[in-house]
Amino acid sequence: MRSRAWGLLIVVIILAAVILTVILVWGGEPEPAPSTPTPTSTLMPTANAASSTPTMPPTEPPTPAPLVHVVREGDTLSSIAQAYGVTIPEIIEANSLTNPDVLSIGQEIIIPGHFITPTAPPPTGEPPSEPHPSGASPTAAAPPDALPSPLPSLTPSGPPVVEIWQVLGPDRLAVEMVVVRNRGGLANLGKWTLSDAEGNSFVFPSLTLFTDGEVRIHSASGLDTPTDLHWGRTAPAWHSGELIALKDAEGNTIDTYIVP
Repeated sequence: MRSRAWGLLIVVIILAAVILTVILVWGGEPEPAPSTPTPTSTLMPTANAASSTPTMPPTEPPTPAPLVHVVREGDTLSSIAQAYGVTIPEIIEANSLTNPDVLSIGQEIIIPGHFITPTAPPPTGEPPSEPHPSGASPTAAAPPDALPSPLPSLTPSGPPVVEIWQVLGPDRLAVEMVVVRNRGGLANLGKWTLSDAEGNSFVFPSLTLFTDGEVRIHSASGLDTPTDLHWGRTAPAWHSGELIALKDAEGNTIDTYIVP
């Protein structure tokens, strides 16, 4: 009886093994549960990224440069200051002038408070502008602040009123001088003379004397400047009590002065 029971058990195990084998052969391996794909990037495309035109970096405006006046014949610090509407001390400070009475032709003088703005070149990659239908460039006219300020035209405030203002140090060659001042409009002193009854005569070079301007005529030798002229004498020219006459280029007497 016991052997019969073991035999049934073996038969049941064999049948179970056969059924399991059939299931595996016909059904195949079970498919794994589908997994959610992991995105490789969370960056979303934007309109700027899709654009094919590169964005140019902003350009800084050009730095203004100081206005420079080139000294010409007859220029003085007084005339330059008057032309640009600045003061003589401002010009001296801006240019660090050690001797404001000496100016050289061609010397560059910085005008304080006046600047010019250079025209900035177009950014790299900017397409050239289309030609104007008339043949002229549409950008030919530069902005006003990109042009250097020209020297203003000086207009006389009235007729010249030139006079002998002072005679200093007569009879002493080292310090002897005549001060001539203009209290009127512009005056060109070229070929004017200072003379006395003894025949001493100083001839002015080409020199423009502005309103309220003055020039000193030294009897001794020295370096000429727009404000100081030197006669180059070896003896004094003026003596106390004598009369000095200032005459224009045509010989007309403009002023007289008695030496103190």
